[in-house]
Amino acid sequence: MATIETEALVLRTYNFGEADKIVVVLTHAAGVVRGVANGCRKLKSRFGAALEPFTLIKLTWYEKENKELVSLRQAEIIKSHFDLLSQAETLTGLAYMGDLVIEFSPPHEANDNLFRMVKACLEAVDQAPADIQLVLRYFEIWLLKLQGYLPDIRRCGECHQEFSDTSGIFLNLDLVLRCRRCGQGQGSAVSRKVQIQLRATQKVAPQVFVQASHEVSETVRRDLGAFTQQLIGRVLEKQPRLRSTFQSSAVS
Repeated sequence: MATIETEALVLRTYNFGEADKIVVVLTHAAGVVRGVANGCRKLKSRFGAALEPFTLIKLTWYEKENKELVSLRQAEIIKSHFDLLSQAETLTGLAYMGDLVIEFSPPHEANDNLFRMVKACLEAVDQAPADIQLVLRYFEIWLLKLQGYLPDIRRCGECHQEFSDTSGIFLNLDLVLRCRRCGQGQGSAVSRKVQIQLRATQKVAPQVFVQASHEVSETVRRDLGAFTQQLIGRVLEKQPRLRSTFQSSAVS
């Protein structure tokens, strides 16, 4: 029986039996992990409030071979975000983030970049809850990139020529961005302003992206949401269980 201790973000919990919970966490050491927290629903549980969704914790668990669920032993709060959970839009947006992390991440596969990105996005939401939609755009793009699904946003996927400032770019069903000549105008057009937003996410932290995006029109924000939604839907072969506001209005 191995004992593991690491930082973790609580993504989702389910009631299990009369006093327990199944907890899904994104951990620094082992990626997405599912575990049982025995007795955590009792009044004097040793876990206290540490297993509330989107709490950053120091987590210890036991792991047995051939067991899908680990046994959670201890959880200490590093940083809580309890105040965010009372805001409906914020809560829905965070739940959407958690769902996508679970959908895109193989269990027990450590990904340091993913952990740090999600943690940074959560901090950005904590600093500016009203801007959660902008944080979600950043999160979606980076999730797609880190998991290998974001197409090259600088070069045509067919002729490999760099996109010029005035070139038309098209996204087709194979999730490849092509120039106008190679794509022959087929697929979804990606505007120059959306291209600028996509490139901006690659250079800055989420807080900086959010601040700069205040100058971007709502139309461009919606178009960017439609772009990420198209990619996510194709990768998952279904629409996410939860969608963000910009995505829903852009693709409904």
